[in-house]
Amino acid sequence: MTKSNKGIFLGISLITIILTISFQTGCNSVDEAYTSRLDSLDQRLTQTEQYLSIDFNTISIREQSIERELRYMDKYYDTIFSESLGNHLTKYKGIKKNYAHFLKEYPALFNEMKSLKTQAADLRTSVNKNQLTKEEFKQYYQTELTDAINNSQYAEKISLSIHALEPEYQRISGIIQKELARLASKDSVFNAVLQRDSVSYEQ
Repeated sequence: MTKSNKGIFLGISLITIILTISFQTGCNSVDEAYTSRLDSLDQRLTQTEQYLSIDFNTISIREQSIERELRYMDKYYDTIFSESLGNHLTKYKGIKKNYAHFLKEYPALFNEMKSLKTQAADLRTSVNKNQLTKEEFKQYYQTELTDAINNSQYAEKISLSIHALEPEYQRISGIIQKELARLASKDSVFNAVLQRDSVSYEQ
């Protein structure tokens, strides 16, 4: 090989190396951009999962207990409600209403969150296998992100409402249960009903 040919060969080799490095660098930057966005999406969904970590069964039991206790108060309370007790009962009804709303909305929110997590995992798999163009990724990602944000914001809203009710629930439920115990100590019929319902409810 002549010096001239060697020079041409070395020049071509150098250009090839530079182009290869540039291509790999470009691919890495795109991959990093995709990964960063997917990580952000996963973080959003993890936050939503935390919002929905409230025990559904606990809220269901409370809602049923409040309904039963309000029914007892209406049927067996032996005098006119005092202003204070009346206010407590009104707030208790409000808590029940909020619990009922949570129980109605939670299943769909939870299922949507699980579905979005699956879709996010599928999108990451497609990216790792280089199955999407830049435009396809942008379209799928934006749809997933919008759905995840909407899901997360509503989950946060109902989660905050349940947590905010906790002090009032603990306070008022204690007051109402004390009143019911007082009524049961004076009324054998109600006491029998209370005992029967308690056994039935526990079963």
